[in-house]
Amino acid sequence: MVIKIHFKHSFIKNHQSLLEADFDPLTIEARKMALELLNEGIRAADPKKAIYSSVKLDENEIRFNNGSKYLLNDFKRIFVIGAGKAAAKMAEAVEEVLGQHIHKGMINTPESSMKQKISLNYITLNITGHPLVTQETISSTKKILDLIKGLSTNDLVICLISGGGSASLEVPVENVSLDDLSKVFNLLTDVGASIHELNTIRKHISKVKGGKLAQLIYPAKVISLIISDVIGDTLDTIASGPTAPDFTTWQNTEQIIKKYNLMNKLPDSIQQAIKRGLKKEINDTLKPENPIFDNVENIIIASNIKSCNAMREYANQKLYPSSIISTQISGEARVVGRELAEKTKSIDNNSVLLAGGETTVTIQGKGLGGRNQELALAASQVISGTKGIVIASIGSDGVDGPTEAAGALVDGYTVLAGSKIGLDIEDFLENNDSFNYLKQTNNLIITGSTSTNVMDFIVIVKTMKKKANL
Repeated sequence: MVIKIHFKHSFIKNHQSLLEADFDPLTIEARKMALELLNEGIRAADPKKAIYSSVKLDENEIRFNNGSKYLLNDFKRIFVIGAGKAAAKMAEAVEEVLGQHIHKGMINTPESSMKQKISLNYITLNITGHPLVTQETISSTKKILDLIKGLSTNDLVICLISGGGSASLEVPVENVSLDDLSKVFNLLTDVGASIHELNTIRKHISKVKGGKLAQLIYPAKVISLIISDVIGDTLDTIASGPTAPDFTTWQNTEQIIKKYNLMNKLPDSIQQAIKRGLKKEINDTLKPENPIFDNVENIIIASNIKSCNAMREYANQKLYPSSIISTQISGEARVVGRELAEKTKSIDNNSVLLAGGETTVTIQGKGLGGRNQELALAASQVISGTKGIVIASIGSDGVDGPTEAAGALVDGYTVLAGSKIGLDIEDFLENNDSFNYLKQTNNLIITGSTSTNVMDFIVIVKTMKKKANL
């Protein structure tokens, strides 16, 4: 059976092929609804759409979606700066809204995010590295800092921040080299440090993170428009919080290094920076009570929560009662997948469950895959043999591990389809080879780069209750 699916704009490149299968009508309908919901989630996180919804120019007044309003006449100059995976698209939209009212601007974005042509007239685009800071990152960030030197209370700076900003915006403290930064990043990731621990270190050996960019912009007014890629939308974590107050200290930095027994493995420059920081010879990150933040507004314009809400509204409009389980899903991908699949046993017919967050994979094999693909493949075992149930999981940025897929969509036929061509699902899971299993069973979701990132989306669609033999 083939059901045609029509979106005004589809981010899912292979949506039609995912519906071309000899499945029962209920499963096909569930696959169709799941794809529509995922598309809606990505659309809600689209950088340009988020800017259009958040910034308005009404004659002589700029309005932001947090209620703030500013007269153009109140400012002599408007600057636009920023960094991250979505920064280029955000900048393009800001130019379309504010146009010639922008005095100057400059943003940094990873080359991997530049899949589409960007047209900018007032804002300069710098290409940087990701996930590691590169020399291009540092030189481009210094150009941004040169641009904002000598600002006054008559200036307004609109700062565009998104995931990937930590690697795209950086100038290390004195005596710390690019090679030193890379060594610290690799050491921390090798021992399994959390993103919060990694960012704590990053902020303290940086001149722009942990609120320090806001300090460099002061006394100009700062309005940061932020696309969140972290659980809980914590401002100090997104891109390491360049314009947000930070709650961590040099003491926390030392504690993390000691926790993983890394002090003697760190480059000498980092060891010395920590020692000097503990002696208060290097300033700490900026704390919430700092009066500089009286001049700063940080506004979340897109997030996993916003996307999940958009998917819920869409499902309800399509007469699929829906609920959001959580937007803070974490843990081992295959375990989460199976737990979520178990929930399908207790939900009503023609209903939808939604979730967001970011799981992890403990790699034990040598296969190819990503957290969303492994989650989906594990979930397929639980719903095997059931008609009308579909579980999909994707990375909102269109990237899931070192693969071409954003994630995967599975149903009651997935295990059967693999068995028919001689695939043992347990072997593929044990080898962390979800990509190759799902590719052979036509369950991968391909989007390419979406130019945004608000973590992962998980969609469960159920179109019937009864379990049947396929």
